[in-house]
Amino acid sequence: MRKRLWLVLLAGCAGAGSAHYGAADNRRTVAADLGTTFTVSVPDSVREKPAFSPNILSLGKDGVDQGTGQRTLEFTARALGETEIRIGGEFSLRVLVSSASDRPGLPINH
Repeated sequence: MRKRLWLVLLAGCAGAGSAHYGAADNRRTVAADLGTTFTVSVPDSVREKPAFSPNILSLGKDGVDQGTGQRTLEFTARALGETEIRIGGEFSLRVLVSSASDRPGLPINH
C-alpha cells in the first residue's frame, strides 16, 4: 500500500507571519482565526479612535512609525463573530473571526 505524507504549516500562518492590512484593504472583508493578531496601518493624520466590537477584537498597540508616517494598530481576534473596524470616516475593514478547527481540512488517520 502506498502512503502519502502531507506537511501542513498552520502554525506559521497563525503566528510568525501575522496579517497586515492597509489602505489597499479599505472597505474589504477579511478573515481572522480565533486567537491570532493582525495589524492595520493608516496615515498618521487619521487620529480618531478606532470603533469596533470589543467582544470580538481587542486593541493592543496603537502607535506611529516615524519612519513611514503610518499609524499602526494591533488587534487580536478574541471571540468568534463579525465586526467592522472603523477609523474616522476614512478607513473601514470588516473582520470575520472563525475557528481554524471549524474549517474542513485533511482527514486524520487514527
